[in-house]
Amino acid sequence: MNIAERNVTTILTIARIVENTLAYCLPSTNPAGFSKEQREKQGEALRALTGKGSPFAVNCANNGDVGKQLAEDMSYFIEDVYGDPGRIVTVDLNGHVRVESSLVLELYSTIVKLRLYLEGFLASAINYLKGQGQLEESFEKTVKADIRFYHALAGKIGSILIYNKFIEINENANTYMQSYSKSHNGIDPRKDSHFNVDDDPSVRMLKNEFHELNQALVNALNSYNDDEDFKFARQSLYSDCELFTGKKKPTDLKAFQSVFTSYFDKIIRTGEKPTNDLFQALTKELDAFNKEHAAKRAEAAKEEQNNG
Repeated sequence: MNIAERNVTTILTIARIVENTLAYCLPSTNPAGFSKEQREKQGEALRALTGKGSPFAVNCANNGDVGKQLAEDMSYFIEDVYGDPGRIVTVDLNGHVRVESSLVLELYSTIVKLRLYLEGFLASAINYLKGQGQLEESFEKTVKADIRFYHALAGKIGSILIYNKFIEINENANTYMQSYSKSHNGIDPRKDSHFNVDDDPSVRMLKNEFHELNQALVNALNSYNDDEDFKFARQSLYSDCELFTGKKKPTDLKAFQSVFTSYFDKIIRTGEKPTNDLFQALTKELDAFNKEHAAKRAEAAKEEQNNG
């Protein structure tokens, strides 16, 4: 561990907290709900790691308009998700963490956008450290493992969200068709040249959300190409997306859903623990480095005082 790697580790830590926030895009797997304590810890960590004078703030200041935009987006993200109250995620009067379901699409898209920025910083830092001969193999391995895991997780969650949105569109379209039929003497809307399902505001809104979600998912998936298993899972998912254009017509939607949302499961299952272990080892190494560095600075200050 060296000072340059220490600074980059703070960026990686921010990226991992942003990654962890993906959990709020789906219902909690814990019957007790999301952890209030974990939300508080992650919020505190993000504020500390992005505050004035932090490597994150310095990087943003040194990267022109891109850095300025990232700093602004991160600030909004922290307040929306970890604020008191947060606009997207908050804690109710009973102490339960609540997610505003109508803003999950915004949350997912924001996470994807932030990770793209942060991974750009990480890639530049890795190249710089490598060029300076300061890059340790274990450090690079940890960064690569986290990036691979994140993109698989974003792919998994995005596939669930986009499938659910597709079902929601169909349900609203069917409701509108039934309503139209009743108000037009029982005519089959599909045989009426004047019928247009997009005349229904709710269907139009849902279709717009579907396209926004699809773009965010594509951004998450197409920004990573360093693993063959990942690329195979991505291509399999894209192939199945033909369901949404009508090119594929599965007879069993439940079975289709099970397959469609599981392409990244193997990468997630086999990558989660090794990635966490690597990051924990890096964190311990960072703690030891910080203690040693602080001790050296204290000793140097003491020696300077004695000499003075």
